[in-house]
Amino acid sequence: MFNKKMNRREISKQETRHLILKAARKLFTQRSMEECTIRDIARKAGVSPASVVVHFKSKTALLEEVLSGDIGKAVSELSVSVPKSTGLLDRLMYLSKGFFSLYNENRALYRGFIRYTVFEPASETPLMSRITEQYLRFLSGIIEEEKTRGVVRPEVDSTVAAASVFSLYMGALITFFREPEMTVEMVTDLLASMTDCYLRGIIRSGQSEYCS
Repeated sequence: MFNKKMNRREISKQETRHLILKAARKLFTQRSMEECTIRDIARKAGVSPASVVVHFKSKTALLEEVLSGDIGKAVSELSVSVPKSTGLLDRLMYLSKGFFSLYNENRALYRGFIRYTVFEPASETPLMSRITEQYLRFLSGIIEEEKTRGVVRPEVDSTVAAASVFSLYMGALITFFREPEMTVEMVTDLLASMTDCYLRGIIRSGQSEYCS
């Protein structure tokens, strides 16, 4: 009997969590994060504000839970579909363009997401921290492959190179969010120029054709 009660309680908690996430996604999509309150989300979900706080300690944590799944899915799908036979720069731009296209579906929503998660301590945004680490490992793997092929200089630290490429991407992403008139193609071209300059510093002499 005790176990049955516990199971029912756990199911009820999961259902409540699902209702909160569903309501939050709808409201965050319709309005900016600043305009959405915990009370609004609770009302939409049909639960008490206290229930929202029990499941999510802050509105940022709720926003992270709502959107990190989409970003994590994009990381997985892009990592699998990235062309293997193209140059290093083209592969990197394929990945970045995929993320720009995702964010372009609702710039206001993702702008708020980046604003409220990127500059927080990693411990406060565990889901995005895990996704970012996963993506950096993937980028590092690509660089390491190019070292094996003799394209990238052997002394290059793949982890540092991956972090450098990711930093350039973040800079372009900030520009993308700050300038509404910038299209996905425009920001991808901008990032390609920036990344090409960096890659030419780590590519072995005579291998520059592998950048693109």
